[in-house]
Amino acid sequence: MAAKPAASTSAIERWAARLGRLSRGWRVTLSLAITLELVILISFAVDRLLIQRVVEGDLGRAAPAWIAVGAGLVLYAVGWWALVGFDWDPAHPWRPGRAAVLYTAAGGAGLLVVIVLALFGLVFGYLL
Repeated sequence: MAAKPAASTSAIERWAARLGRLSRGWRVTLSLAITLELVILISFAVDRLLIQRVVEGDLGRAAPAWIAVGAGLVLYAVGWWALVGFDWDPAHPWRPGRAAVLYTAAGGAGLLVVIVLALFGLVFGYLL
């Protein structure tokens, strides 16, 4: 029985290469979509944590929204850095790496959580 040859590249490198084959426009769109879904999750958590303080008047009504906006800006900057990159050196073009794969994986996990929360809300009537 012959042994299988070892893979020359890791799974992260293969996924990074797949992301690198996407056009710049698609990577920008992917970064925006991941940012939006993660901000939805963050704003849901922030609203749950701060709702009592807002009702009591300890915080302004817009405080949770401003927290979500700040988180969105930070997440979009991280997504842009990871998926689109900054081409400051034309001699060495930017390539997606581990950060791009991890950001995309976080987006996939976030999408699953959003779907589960939506289904949970539909089943128990929270969304209607």
